[in-house]
Amino acid sequence: MQVRNERVVDETTMGNIRRLRWLIPVFLALDLLLLMVFVFEPETGAAQRVGWLHGVRTVYVVTAVGMVLPLVAIWRLSARTRPDPAIRFLEFLAPLGFAFFTVALTVIDQSVTPNITPYVLGSLSVSLLFLLPPTVAIVLFSLTYGAFFIGLGLTQADPTLLLTNRANGFGATLLALVFSIVLWHKNTQYVLLQRELQQRNNTLETQQAELLWLATRDTLTGLYNRGEFLRLAELELQRAQRYGGSTSAIVVDLDFFKNVNDLYGHPAGDEVLKHVGACMRAAVRGTDVVARIGGEEFMVLLPQTDIQAAYGLAMKLQLALETTPALVSTDLRVKVTASFGVGCMPDGYSGTVAALYAAADHALYEAKRKGRNRVEKTEPDGTLTPSDFQRMRRQ
Repeated sequence: MQVRNERVVDETTMGNIRRLRWLIPVFLALDLLLLMVFVFEPETGAAQRVGWLHGVRTVYVVTAVGMVLPLVAIWRLSARTRPDPAIRFLEFLAPLGFAFFTVALTVIDQSVTPNITPYVLGSLSVSLLFLLPPTVAIVLFSLTYGAFFIGLGLTQADPTLLLTNRANGFGATLLALVFSIVLWHKNTQYVLLQRELQQRNNTLETQQAELLWLATRDTLTGLYNRGEFLRLAELELQRAQRYGGSTSAIVVDLDFFKNVNDLYGHPAGDEVLKHVGACMRAAVRGTDVVARIGGEEFMVLLPQTDIQAAYGLAMKLQLALETTPALVSTDLRVKVTASFGVGCMPDGYSGTVAALYAAADHALYEAKRKGRNRVEKTEPDGTLTPSDFQRMRRQ
């Protein structure tokens, strides 16, 4: 139980401090209102009544003055995010001061009535308005009842009424303490349950993000995978057909990649693929889409890009790969080259992703046929149709 309490005590303390920001002003307003009622009450009747009236006024005035400093302190301390000794002291002082206020009223009332209603209501109010750890609640209610027990002896002359009120006050104090402990444990259960639910929600969100990443990304290079590339390309073509603009694509195929695996092993081949993905990602715009669509085949989708701009980017990529060897290990650098095919869906033409890919793939075939490590493009003529092989559809 102590361990559970320690897990929530800081959060509950700050909750009490935030609650005091409106409790003290409300209580101060009620205190001043009741003070006005007693101030305008005429001082007539027996001396006992007049003395009681003066005592009640004094209690209300002292309470109003005494609340000013805690109110200022509350507004300064409530901005803090974690409790410190000053906050913990104020958290204990505020309910103790409220309880002592009801004790003072009850003690003064004994001169005109045997009722202890203010003390009973005050004890229950403290237990309901403040979430106090059981040890703190025991100390607070013990001090309150001690003051009540001693104070009654000063103003209640009838031994029978004194005994009865002390007994009733003890029962009210015990009941308030039980309420306080029960509410504390209920709050502890609620807070811990909320934390567990939040933790599980965070775990689920993390898992969902991981699953989404796995479903849309190539795990080796971190680029988009083939399925996600097709989806994004389809969306981009739909957007281009609606709002206008050319859409280009670059197909990249590494030259003689099988030799890398044969000479240096598949782990080295994986490092080469990572290197190529990083180079391509660094060279394109944030709006461009880079994907690994096959073993050593990559593709770049270029929204709002005509074929000349796409050709220039492909030349940039070709040069970057040719001049930047892949760092496989501290003592092994592997030179990488690739063939590039550039295709375009010009502004004003409707076409599918397969048609755009067919154009770029045809250009890639020309680059390979002419000796590899070069860039070729398919000029847009508005008659783009899917190539017969359509590898993306079959894979």
